[in-house]
Amino acid sequence: KETIYTEGSYPTGIFFLQKGKVKAYKSNEFGKEYITDLYKEGDFFGYVDLLQGVPYQDSVVALEDAEIAIIPKDDFFNLLQGSRDVSSKFIKMLSNEIKEREDRLLQLAYNSVRKRVAEALVMLVNRYQNDHSKPFSMAITREDIASIVGTATETVIRTLSDFKEEQLVDMKGSLITVLNYDRLAKMRN
Repeated sequence: KETIYTEGSYPTGIFFLQKGKVKAYKSNEFGKEYITDLYKEGDFFGYVDLLQGVPYQDSVVALEDAEIAIIPKDDFFNLLQGSRDVSSKFIKMLSNEIKEREDRLLQLAYNSVRKRVAEALVMLVNRYQNDHSKPFSMAITREDIASIVGTATETVIRTLSDFKEEQLVDMKGSLITVLNYDRLAKMRN
């Protein structure tokens, strides 16, 4: 749960996640979180605000033990200017990030809570495990799932209980195991 950077602070470099999982989130004036992104081993983060020259638009916190490398601002800009391949990679990452956020906004606007919780679980599997045929387990709080889905924690708890009865997931404390990826992925509104 260690904070890597906070909304409103100024970027001094970009981050590379060598090990672990971290979340990026925004908070409203009442302190309610909305998770804007989840990062896994091998991901860069914090570069959008650095490229724009603005304070961080979100906060980033470790979800579990993590190892993070920091690339100082000057080194990053020198690398971008000196390598067309590196520049192309970051342009591609930026465009993918925009597409993912647009998709999530559409889901928030038009999908039922049940479908959004299913999509959040599918997103976790896709983000952190390559083999969808095996059960996927992750320790994640119900509050974090609610922050991904954009709903109340109590609603997520009820929905996860329904999913458990339907044998789509199993739960032990904060550990959630996705048992049936295909049914969650195909869930209808």
